[in-house]
Amino acid sequence: MGLHISEMHGEGIKNGAGDNVHVMNAPLHREKGSTIICALCTILIVSLIGANVLMNCTTRYNVTSKQVAGWQDALCAAEAGGDIAYAETRKTLMNPGTQFSGAGWTSSNGSTGPWAYTTPNAFGAGNLSASVTVDNFTSIDGYACYRIRSVGTARVFGLRRVGMDESPNGVGSSFASGSDVRGRGDTLLRKIDFNYDHFISTYGDGDGNNKQLIAVPADSNGNPLAQVSRRIESIAVPILPVSGAIKTSGSFYGPGSSGVIDSFNSNNGPYNPNVALGGTPLPQFYSDSRDGNVNCGSSSFTSLTGDIYGNVTTDGATLKSTKYITGTVDNNVPVTIMPQAAVSPPPPSRVYESTSPTTITPPANNPNCSGQPPDSWANAPWYLYTLLQNVTINPIKVGSTSRETYVNIVVNGDISTSLTINQGANVRIYFTGDANIKVSNFHNQNVDGSALPNIDGTPSTNHSASAHVQFYGVSPTAPATQTVSLDANGKPSIEALWYAPGADFISKGNVVMYGAIVCKSFYQNGDCFFHYDKALGNVVSPNDYRIASYIEDVR
Repeated sequence: MGLHISEMHGEGIKNGAGDNVHVMNAPLHREKGSTIICALCTILIVSLIGANVLMNCTTRYNVTSKQVAGWQDALCAAEAGGDIAYAETRKTLMNPGTQFSGAGWTSSNGSTGPWAYTTPNAFGAGNLSASVTVDNFTSIDGYACYRIRSVGTARVFGLRRVGMDESPNGVGSSFASGSDVRGRGDTLLRKIDFNYDHFISTYGDGDGNNKQLIAVPADSNGNPLAQVSRRIESIAVPILPVSGAIKTSGSFYGPGSSGVIDSFNSNNGPYNPNVALGGTPLPQFYSDSRDGNVNCGSSSFTSLTGDIYGNVTTDGATLKSTKYITGTVDNNVPVTIMPQAAVSPPPPSRVYESTSPTTITPPANNPNCSGQPPDSWANAPWYLYTLLQNVTINPIKVGSTSRETYVNIVVNGDISTSLTINQGANVRIYFTGDANIKVSNFHNQNVDGSALPNIDGTPSTNHSASAHVQFYGVSPTAPATQTVSLDANGKPSIEALWYAPGADFISKGNVVMYGAIVCKSFYQNGDCFFHYDKALGNVVSPNDYRIASYIEDVR
């Protein structure tokens, strides 16, 4: 009898007659172990790939970080060389005759430059070096200005990942013909020199002179040492204490609606208002009328509706209108005013000729000046006052002719009027108190554009009436204050140089001023007519240099 299996329930089967036939449970067959082996192999392969990627990333990171470090170090070396050169330029005024003469400095033209400097001992165990070139390219009022070009070079460590100059064909092909063929890949961007100095071969000294193929230094085995160089250029100029019409360390207010601030040069003659209006009748002096600069060392700048024929600089001000300013406006210029003692200090020891005389006529041969005549500020006699008023100052005469004469006055107190400075008299007045001057009682008899002969008969070069009368305010110690107040009082004209960095300067009425003003603050009540005499730019000698510009040559 055959069995017909119709259903399977796990415990038995049915035969053809419908009876259940019980059988033993069949064992289940399962596959085990292969999954773990596949997973381990996959992890191993991924780990090997990751380790290889990490190793390559680490290598490239180390190389890149060394190149970045070399790039930053090269700038530090260049700035160090620039600082060394700048310190030498300052010796021109502080210690003349010793500049550009220390270790590392050479010059092909002696004292006239240009001068070259190379660090005698390289920085950082020989990994950093600097070379500098300084030349005197122009002058301001007879004082030299210097161009400083400094090159900082740093070693680049690590493996070579790229090669900018691996196969140069010489000057004029791979290098000089242009940046498109001078290098390949990102080496031109990084400016790394693996074999040759790309800058010198392309630009020479920076001006296109002396292009040549120069190999980078090599180690003891003759292998080139990769390097990176950065170049900076700065301009050092003398700090002129007087460099414009009005300079304040604080606030400025003015000029009035009918006022004007402009400039002229007394070496070319007296002030001519027609020059500023259009160059007629003296068009060659038109440019001299556009330097009535105003420098405000604070954000408190109030420009009224008077015209300013010059540039305006402030330290943070926001000018509402520049309609009445002919020059440029820069609101981000900090103003540094040298203290009076640094500009024109009285000597610590001096002998006064007399105290509080009402008339000053210096002796022809001053025994207090080694018997020298008063023909310069160095040989000028000294006079002492506690209050300066009702004083007349006369020049000395040779025969019947008045000559240019120099006088120093110290006022341990205030200045009042009247004051008379006769033609030929040059006077410097140092005062510790306030100055209250009625302009109608101030008489400066010197004339712009002309001068009397010197005592020895030679022609005088001092053609400025304002330069003949110089006021120096000795800055008070806080909380004391100092004020200079000018009152028109009928006669509006006054000619003088005012250097009072601690004083509040106040102009009352329609005062006409010729000269220059350096003060703490300037306030004008009425219409102010101020004519800056450019000849005053070299009356007060600079005593330091400053960096006027700084750029990096990124070629």
